[in-house]
Amino acid sequence: MKFRPHRRNIRLVVACAALLSLACGYGTSTRTAKDIKSVYVPFFENRTAEPNLEITFTDGIIQSLVNDNTLKVVPEAGADATLDGEIVSFKDQPFSFNESLDADEYHLVITVSCTLFNRRTNEPIWQHQQFVGTGSYFLEGNSGRTRADAMDQAIQEIRDRILNLTVQDW
Repeated sequence: MKFRPHRRNIRLVVACAALLSLACGYGTSTRTAKDIKSVYVPFFENRTAEPNLEITFTDGIIQSLVNDNTLKVVPEAGADATLDGEIVSFKDQPFSFNESLDADEYHLVITVSCTLFNRRTNEPIWQHQQFVGTGSYFLEGNSGRTRADAMDQAIQEIRDRILNLTVQDW
């Protein structure tokens, strides 16, 4: 005897699958404005005393956009939008101290301001958004967290937030 599901059961399975996909955030629409397919990312301006931060940060933003693959990163002349920004603050402060009152742990905070500009309409999509990333590290000990690790963590937090705002529905 061959199993044949009832039409009502098939409809129930299809309806459940559709509801599940909606609940999980899946859909058929894109995550960007329909007229924005490409973006230009100039080097972020570094208003801090931390050397080469703009290079590390801008390269990371571009790589995040490339990996996400929602928008194509292109030269300025062919871009639908421009993601422009500046690194406005870099703080590297003592956070905890040992018995001798020497700093053991440092807390690193980076603040970035960005604008996403629609080149077709000559209007900002969003502007002057502030993004803050943080990271902690220890000067000595077995924590394994270095200043470079803390900086990478702070930059990654900011890149993730910028990417989410850039490719979401506007």
